[in-house]
Amino acid sequence: MRFLVKYKDFKNKEAKSASLDLLDTFLNEHLIGKFHGTAFECILVRFINHPPKTRKLKLKTLYKTMAEVEVAMDFTDSRKLNMKDFQTALLKVEEAINKVRSIESQPPADYHKEQLLDDYKASLTFIPKDLKELKAYAQKEKEITFHNRIKRADCFMYSRSINPQPLTKRLIGVRVDGPPNCLAPFDYIYSELFSHLLRRADIKLPGYDEIYVSIGETLEDAKQEIAIDEWCQYTYSAIDLTDYHLRDQEGKAQLVFDSICDGLRLIADFDHLEKAKIEKVIHFIQEKGTDIDLVYMFKQNKNYLAEIIYTIPKDHLTKAEYKLQLTDLRSNQSKVVPINFINTFWAPYSFGQLLIQKEEIVIKGRKSMRAEISRKADKLPNEYRFNISDIMNQDTIRKSPSHP
Repeated sequence: MRFLVKYKDFKNKEAKSASLDLLDTFLNEHLIGKFHGTAFECILVRFINHPPKTRKLKLKTLYKTMAEVEVAMDFTDSRKLNMKDFQTALLKVEEAINKVRSIESQPPADYHKEQLLDDYKASLTFIPKDLKELKAYAQKEKEITFHNRIKRADCFMYSRSINPQPLTKRLIGVRVDGPPNCLAPFDYIYSELFSHLLRRADIKLPGYDEIYVSIGETLEDAKQEIAIDEWCQYTYSAIDLTDYHLRDQEGKAQLVFDSICDGLRLIADFDHLEKAKIEKVIHFIQEKGTDIDLVYMFKQNKNYLAEIIYTIPKDHLTKAEYKLQLTDLRSNQSKVVPINFINTFWAPYSFGQLLIQKEEIVIKGRKSMRAEISRKADKLPNEYRFNISDIMNQDTIRKSPSHP
């Protein structure tokens, strides 16, 4: 169980306590890596100093995943680290643990209170004995916090692994979060490629729609990141940066690809994702590489298949060249014409609709204020029109893009 310890003084309006900041670290050192049910990912204990007589202490669920408990306590000195405040607050945590059970929850909460109390009481044997030991503990806070985050990530993945959730949301994207200024441009290229191909594979996720692959020099470094918002989820992998910097561009790309694959396989395991679909996409990229035509959107009638295609640029600052590929389904011949160079991030504003009309292929941009502003800023038209006969009478013949 993760603990978040906060402070509020209603008399002087202070919201920080040196002793409570250290208590947060201490509790998590001993409890964050242990599983205490799926009801709550965290217990937020807010200590209230000088509460108004009429104020009722809060006891509620916060963000659907946290139990918020307020506890009244008199503090000696919130600004300085002191033994009395640390020890008294630590003993008060038992009160908070007991109160959590009273939070209304439907269906009944899977909250392992007795196990949490046992683990909490076991932690009391490690309390610093005096102020000297408390200050020595504070000197190690950064190192302890580093390991607490690793435990948090491991416990979270364990919790997900034993409590499968229905796959309800379509994946929007895969993002790579690696060491700053190290993995470019391969982090961008593979983020775009995996995002596109996994969307095409119709990958579903349990309650979130983006996967963040945290890549560190070690797995421990990678696990310093964890999702705060419900719309994304982190997974983890490592890359040997010494080896990476010694390799040529092809070798660097391979290491980044392998790390992303490791992260995707990890989240497929602990979150029970569709492994066969993910492996098919991995195999496709292994076989085809990154320089491949991708289908942004398509439209088909009985005579023609129209596809907007593009290749992922070599870095995020370069605009992608989007093209229209038209296939005559009766002769199976395909012709390609250029559309425009557009930043992949803004492409949805230019490609709202793809229409096959009697004599023309029409591409219409989205109808929204934001889309119009974006197109105007990049000097892009609101629509594109292509004569079908002109396209099919070109000399260039091209095969349709392949997909896993």
